[in-house]
Amino acid sequence: MDGDIRYCKILNTNINVISMQETVDYLTRHLEDLRGNYVCVANVHTTVMSFRDENYNKIQNSGAMCLPDGKPLSIVCRRRGFYDAQRVSGPDLMPRIFEESKERKFRHYFYGGSPDTLEKLNDKLKKRYPWLNIVGMYSPPYRSLTALEDEQAIKKINETRPDFIWVALGAPKQEEWMHEHQFKVNGIMLGVGAAFDFCAGTVRRAPRWMQELCLEWLYRLAQDPQRLFMRYFSTNITFLWKVVWESRYYRKENRYKRIAMIGHKRIPSREGGVEIVVDEISTRLTKRGYHVDAYNRSGYHVSGKQFDEKRGKVYNGIRLFTIPTFKSSSLNAIVYSFLATIRSLWGRYGVVHYHAEGPCVMLGIPEIFGIKTVATIHGLDWQRAKWGNLATKVLKYGEKTAAKKADEIIVLSRNVQAYFKEQYNRETTFIPNGIEKPVVREAKEISERFGLKKDEYILFLARLVPEKGAHYLIEAYQRLQTDKKLVIAGGDSHAEEYMKRIYSYAEENKNIILTDFVQGRVLDELFSNAYVFVVPSDVEGMAMSLLEAMSYGNCCLVSDIPENLEVVEDNAFSFQKGDVGDLCVKLRYLLEHKDEVRKYKKMSSQFICGKYNWEEVVDETVRVYGKARRKRNGKS
Repeated sequence: MDGDIRYCKILNTNINVISMQETVDYLTRHLEDLRGNYVCVANVHTTVMSFRDENYNKIQNSGAMCLPDGKPLSIVCRRRGFYDAQRVSGPDLMPRIFEESKERKFRHYFYGGSPDTLEKLNDKLKKRYPWLNIVGMYSPPYRSLTALEDEQAIKKINETRPDFIWVALGAPKQEEWMHEHQFKVNGIMLGVGAAFDFCAGTVRRAPRWMQELCLEWLYRLAQDPQRLFMRYFSTNITFLWKVVWESRYYRKENRYKRIAMIGHKRIPSREGGVEIVVDEISTRLTKRGYHVDAYNRSGYHVSGKQFDEKRGKVYNGIRLFTIPTFKSSSLNAIVYSFLATIRSLWGRYGVVHYHAEGPCVMLGIPEIFGIKTVATIHGLDWQRAKWGNLATKVLKYGEKTAAKKADEIIVLSRNVQAYFKEQYNRETTFIPNGIEKPVVREAKEISERFGLKKDEYILFLARLVPEKGAHYLIEAYQRLQTDKKLVIAGGDSHAEEYMKRIYSYAEENKNIILTDFVQGRVLDELFSNAYVFVVPSDVEGMAMSLLEAMSYGNCCLVSDIPENLEVVEDNAFSFQKGDVGDLCVKLRYLLEHKDEVRKYKKMSSQFICGKYNWEEVVDETVRVYGKARRKRNGKS
């Protein structure tokens, strides 16, 4: 099994959690690595056979993949927390690969089926897929091949240099044949059962509605009752009985892997650093076999509904719950946190993970019911200028609740860690955010939309709220004499008076460009082509935009608050927080010393990507979950 492909163990068979498109992408992308290996396509019958036969179970689990051909298997996967599990049947996979062959020119060999079936299959495929490169077909005798016959058959296959070897011998014979010839053939073997007959038209397949209702077995039983009645009677009843009992054990043993995420606005979204962190951690936890539920807040993107992304019930394997709340910015967070917490009480979670101080107000509720809780403090939110007196008190109460009642607390900076120790005598775990090396892009869209070219602008990217300090940067920029533009990239965040102030600055100076909220390629291009990136914040937790800017190889200028200096060390420039004069001096220096800027650009990406890594963040987060469980169980 490939480490990147998740699987759900059903009656000891490792059934892949994957979609049809992901399967096609994986097989075509890794074709060279998969040559000689095989793919099983499992259903209820083969899964029960695997459960009963230890040797056949080894065969099922020894290939490159074991796909859920039967819909009941994908349903069981979803019931066990793999919410994105889908059916990937052999008869549906085969034509999808054929379509890919139009551009990729894949070579196909067909092994199995009767001579009549192969003849009809060949005719049908040539009519339906005239581009298909069929390099060979072979119908082996129903008896076992002699050693010489087998050697000749394999030699014949390899001489045709196939990419895909489609095997239709029926279970368990086809899986046994593929396992016996693993790494003896040049192509990847796929056991597709009755797919040859369906495609050739020699056997009719169940209509789609019966497939969706898990009744395909009934349709096939009606076609061949004498052969299939006892088989289905035995395997279907055994499957239902064993899966029910196994599921009870599975829920008990894997409860610790069920995680609830509460406190972000919405994922997927770039509305703030909290959303990025929840998205990155949840996605990676899911890939490690954890079952994550993310409690999204209802409403629109803070910068406007035009920036909303389409969200289904499942995203990257994460189950999404949308919690209704008030539109009022002063009430929606607290109401959301309460309702999300109440809903989580019925989730059988191993850990409820709160993000940010405000939502931690409700942290005591799961604690009453004996549910383990972890709080991530992304920053001292009550210090932010946008909050009024009441909101500040609520945030401080959330902070105090986390300090007193959370089983474990995660902080993103050493400064906040020291604050919790001094203020509450509470030990916390320091886990910074992570970053990945991005793809640097040429200035195309930003050139068309904003007239920007490489190294011809200074970049600020954050929410437009007072504590992010955009006004300091604009005031400093206006004191400079430069042809370089100032780009202010960021959306509204319930700070109307401040927004009016920023817009008034831009109206006075045409070289100040307000892009509004940005994402996707435009965001990538802004990071990729900036001359200098500036973080003039008064308050930060751990600025994701700073990590991203450095990962793109930017020279950065940051305010000298501990949270910023801790990130950049000596790999960026700094200025005194809130001092427009000092910021102006540092900007002028960077504009006049291009060699210095180039020097810092060269070192920033390697430094930041080496220092911060999302996989290490998840490693540490999993350890914190373990500590929370042991603490509540009285083991530490």
